[in-house]
Amino acid sequence: MFGIGKKAKKLDGIDMLIIKTEESANRHFYQVVFPSAYANDIVSMLRKLQKSPINKREYLGEIGGFHISTHLEAMTSFEVLDEADLEAHPVQIQDFANILLRRLEALEESGEVGESEELAFIMGELTMLRDGTFVPQM
Repeated sequence: MFGIGKKAKKLDGIDMLIIKTEESANRHFYQVVFPSAYANDIVSMLRKLQKSPINKREYLGEIGGFHISTHLEAMTSFEVLDEADLEAHPVQIQDFANILLRRLEALEESGEVGESEELAFIMGELTMLRDGTFVPQM
């Protein structure tokens, strides 16, 4: 972890994960933002999904094979300098969770992925993220 000095984490800030994708046609990475107060739970859940056997392109589509490359903590602001670049725009955690959840629900309905406790947990967490019950809307 790269840091300059020690600082107390600002719980009212914004955290950002830079999530890289494998061989995506549209995006090479996502900048996913969420309130700093919920960072531990969100990062823990996404790391669990990252290590999961369903983190493959055939299961998660464009996001499949993702890995978290950077976690920026407690930012007070950010500025998009290239408005025309899709990858320059951060994605709200609710939208990112919705993308993942839609894909997992489709897989579950088609029977491509079997029922498991881990999958049920991840889908439950993603549902709460998408619906805003886990993290209030930013």
